[in-house]
Amino acid sequence: MTLFVDGYNLIFAAARKLPGFDMKRTEAAREALLSLLAKFRSLRPGRVAVFFDGGPEAARLPRRQMARGMEVVFSEAQSDADSDIKTAISHEANPRAVVVVTSDAAIRRFVERYGATVTDSAAFLEEVEAALKESSIPRDEPIEKYEGAAGDDAAYWLRIFGESEPKDGR
Repeated sequence: MTLFVDGYNLIFAAARKLPGFDMKRTEAAREALLSLLAKFRSLRPGRVAVFFDGGPEAARLPRRQMARGMEVVFSEAQSDADSDIKTAISHEANPRAVVVVTSDAAIRRFVERYGATVTDSAAFLEEVEAALKESSIPRDEPIEKYEGAAGDDAAYWLRIFGESEPKDGR
């Protein structure tokens, strides 16, 4: 499954329902959204691209970056996330395999013409909450806590504690 997420649209929906999504603290709200999406992605693997308006911050933000295994896209100052989502769908090799998460009617109409599926932001949040409730991953804890240490991190800590490999053989 490929997800294209209208970032601030989903944050706005989450702010009505979940703690940690204060629109006055955009950076913290973005981090909360990326954390929530990373947890969901651990349960439903696939490609995730999250699109944000760059706005006045665009000059200091990287245009594209990978965060927690997801592509994060900030629009250029003279553009917006809506345009970036539309461009991404129009360039997608198989747009029918993409689910776009947004409550924006203009984006909905555009991407549906390409055969993409659209999920309303509030409905998507309900899906995420249900998936997390069924799993053992609490919504309010970082996903890294459950993924375990990366290979380099594990090797580092094993050296620090004087072990060459875990005692249980794993």
